[in-house]
Amino acid sequence: MNHIIYGDNRISYLTKEEILNPFLILNIFNGKASDDDIQEVCWNIFSSAIRPAYWMKFESPLYLYECFKQILRLIEAGYLIMQIRPNYVQKVKFGSSGLNPRIRGDDEFTEALIESRQEAFKLLTKVNSQNGFYRIKLDLYDLLFEGLEPDCVDYYSSLHEFIYDTYQDISKIIRSLFVLSSSDTERYISECDMKILEQYVGFGIDTDSSTFGYSDTIYDIFENERAKDLISIADQARILIGESNYWQTHHNPGNVLYYFHEFLFIIESFHEYITDTPGMSELAKMRWQIPADRLETIHNLSEKQMKRPFKYVLKAFREKPLSKWRSILEDWKLAVLSNHSDSKILNEASETHEFIVKLIEIATILEYQPDFN
Repeated sequence: MNHIIYGDNRISYLTKEEILNPFLILNIFNGKASDDDIQEVCWNIFSSAIRPAYWMKFESPLYLYECFKQILRLIEAGYLIMQIRPNYVQKVKFGSSGLNPRIRGDDEFTEALIESRQEAFKLLTKVNSQNGFYRIKLDLYDLLFEGLEPDCVDYYSSLHEFIYDTYQDISKIIRSLFVLSSSDTERYISECDMKILEQYVGFGIDTDSSTFGYSDTIYDIFENERAKDLISIADQARILIGESNYWQTHHNPGNVLYYFHEFLFIIESFHEYITDTPGMSELAKMRWQIPADRLETIHNLSEKQMKRPFKYVLKAFREKPLSKWRSILEDWKLAVLSNHSDSKILNEASETHEFIVKLIEIATILEYQPDFN
């Protein structure tokens, strides 16, 4: 993933309601005698990264993307549950083995041995603390990206370095959460729990905070791609909403993940800029002095928008909050990955396409924004 701060532990895929009660995510196990189905979902992601063209056995690449989101949401819920369960729940009780009770070593916590809630909490804490909540999520994304066979970017694959450990970690998280899902008493959220969870609620996917912590800003939008290439890809992605069976003849759905992440960064970095820049409301009123030869290269901004670009951006985010733009962008991505035409989202996706293209063009003329002191 480009632009992001490595090591940032923010919650990115849960809603405010789910953050305030992460046990809601465990409802995925309801009525199941085991966690086998969810383990199989996880294994499909790993299989796609190992076996060439594995994604083609499914109706569309959307299936693997939905598998990824399902597992990622469980991982995030597990991290939050770890935050609200006190240490005493995880301590091993003195057993009936006299003065030398045998305590299982960390390497002995296999799926078969995660039998009690106490062991589940202990393992959940160990995996998240030792191996890194952030790393596990990023590894899972890299596996999905590799499995969908992108050809739009040169990158070094380090799958052989982490795939076994990552699979073990995620499998243990799933098993632990399955064990915890069977207990109604452990699902209780106390006032103390709520205070802890409220520290994370600002990162909900239905809030107006960015999905990721970014190391880059709007000045770095073209760090990896040229403006004209980003606009061209956005144009193609809009057309694909009306296509059916596209992925039967094309073999690089990983490109969709790559470019839609770029589009997300464009929207969220502009939102951060207008939110964090002091005096933006006044700056938005100021006219930009753009040379005539540069104006000729701008094709998607109106004359009015070119005079005061930030006024347009402010208005766009007032009419539609960041969470809404992000939600539409996600629906657009799902439609492109689905192998089916989707006329229901065409209007909103077209509006979002127009917004992204305008932001890209504004980013090309940032050097002409007036000084505001």
